[in-house]
Amino acid sequence: MKQLSERALNFLKRKERKDEFYIDKKEIENHLSLYSIKNYSEILRFQEIYSGLIINNNVIHIFNPVKLKEHETIKTFLCEEQVLFPICDGLCISEDGRIAIKDNVSNDYIFYFEFFETFIEQQAFFEEYQDYKHLPAIGYYTKNISLISKGLPDYDFIIECSDRYHSLWKNISNLVHAKLYPEGFTLILDSTSEEERNFLIKKLESKKLI
Repeated sequence: MKQLSERALNFLKRKERKDEFYIDKKEIENHLSLYSIKNYSEILRFQEIYSGLIINNNVIHIFNPVKLKEHETIKTFLCEEQVLFPICDGLCISEDGRIAIKDNVSNDYIFYFEFFETFIEQQAFFEEYQDYKHLPAIGYYTKNISLISKGLPDYDFIIECSDRYHSLWKNISNLVHAKLYPEGFTLILDSTSEEERNFLIKKLESKKLI
């Protein structure tokens, strides 16, 4: 589990939470025996910390208290032999705590965040730095993700928004967001200045990073 930054903690404090989604831990443990999973700990931790939070107009939760009392199971999915439980529109959590999304191309589920905390950190970060969305985002494939940091020596690396599936860098004008998809890493460029973004693109191209 990642420790949340002050920015992320303040972000969560501003969010409404529906208390009716609280479920006693013992009830959840009993209900989880209906599913073929090896370890309950991450599911229980997620439910205790985040269930009922409203983020992007979605109520974050795994279990509905009414359905749980009726012993009604929810539809689960599989990704890399991990059972996935839906937590909101478009996101699922695996039994080991990773977050998955459905791939628009293959229609299969793919892991997208190493921790739910990375999702929270990115939500908080992009809420604070909305000015970078001034221009439409541009995406580029990169085969040299390990060299991106060296190619951006004057950028700040945003460690709290990064994990094995994401890396995020920023300077005063540009955001560089690397996302891992099945076909490899894609760099998403957001910027406050078209001139600065074009300069960055030329720089990355000259170093053969895109």
